[in-house]
Amino acid sequence: MYDLRFTHHAETRMRQRGFRNADVSLVLSVATRVADDAFFLSDKDAVREIERRRHEIQQLERLRGTKLVVDGEDVITLYHSDRKPSQADSGKRRRRS
Repeated sequence: MYDLRFTHHAETRMRQRGFRNADVSLVLSVATRVADDAFFLSDKDAVREIERRRHEIQQLERLRGTKLVVDGEDVITLYHSDRKPSQADSGKRRRRS
């Protein structure tokens, strides 16, 4: 999203204030832009993103054990599988990004 470089000042302040690089990425991705050079993570932004992630967690719980079979870009089938993939299965097909 943004290709940012941290100044010495920013790195020092991040360490002092307990922020991590991943925190900066998250704020940039969900916060409201309040000026050309500033972002603010409001309560409204946080509530929206927490709810979105809560929904994703519910989906993951519902989809746990689902097997998806693809051929190239075609979805062949998907189903709930009770068994865990074996070592032999894991090398045959890999999830595409």
